[in-house]
Amino acid sequence: MDSKIVLNVAKEEGRSRLKESYHNAPYKLTHYGAAGLTDHLEMIIMSASPGIMDSDYLHIDVHVKEDAQLKLFTQSFNKLHPMKTGAKQHTDVRVGLGGIIHYIPHPVTPFKDSIFKATNHIHLAEDAVLIWGDIISAGRIHMKEAFEFDRLHTQTKIFRDGKLSFIDNQLMNPKNQPIQKMLFFEGYTHQATFLFSSLFAKELKQELDEILTVEYSDISYGFTQASTDVVVLRALGTDGELLYDFLHMLGQLCWDFTLHKLSEGKDGPQAGQIASVEKDQEEATAVTDKITSRKRRRKMARVKEEEELNYA
Repeated sequence: MDSKIVLNVAKEEGRSRLKESYHNAPYKLTHYGAAGLTDHLEMIIMSASPGIMDSDYLHIDVHVKEDAQLKLFTQSFNKLHPMKTGAKQHTDVRVGLGGIIHYIPHPVTPFKDSIFKATNHIHLAEDAVLIWGDIISAGRIHMKEAFEFDRLHTQTKIFRDGKLSFIDNQLMNPKNQPIQKMLFFEGYTHQATFLFSSLFAKELKQELDEILTVEYSDISYGFTQASTDVVVLRALGTDGELLYDFLHMLGQLCWDFTLHKLSEGKDGPQAGQIASVEKDQEEATAVTDKITSRKRRRKMARVKEEEELNYA
């Protein structure tokens, strides 16, 4: 099935407004929460399908016009069913001068024998801002299908002012790659990628050097400045929802940092910078607490299970 999603956003009277939208089955594009509640626009992609089937093709076309701001969400995990020929997804994003886009979808879960290729072409104006993420799962872990998919290929290209700024190209073929070993998943079951592209990427990297100092036992991550305007973070973990929360924490951090930079001249740099750092540290602490809470619940579940086995 061929499907398409179109979304155009423009700024009017100080607010980002939906100017054009289109979707066809099985997808639906709608407001995320109450429309007009924020100055930026929040939309969510929903689907009535149980997942992506063989020969499916989805084209997503997003245009964020000058000074407009968009946060795009997804409804649930993207499930890739068993296939013979494969499925494809292509995303075109254009962000005008002064525009911001934030898009961190739910994890992709490839079933056994699935074949999938996802390409993202992102065209940014000279001072546009991109906050982007994706998460790949090893498969249906509890169904004993870890790394049983056939082929998974993802490619993301970022163009700024018409010139290629960054490319991320990943091809996963478990049957022909030592995918669970060094330089691949290294014993983990989920991989996350986070991208921040902006003219002040270097300043954001300096903020992350101060904020991301916590070591998580369930997440291993590293980040670097990949080009003058791109910061990339790669993370490995064993819980898709946990990595999703982690990326959204980073996304909100970058969103707040971007708004701070845009308003820095109005409020004064020193006061704004202190407030921004404090808020970012609070976000990082919240994620740490969430990770700790989940670990505690898992431990209690294991203890209860062992007690029931001993009692039996």
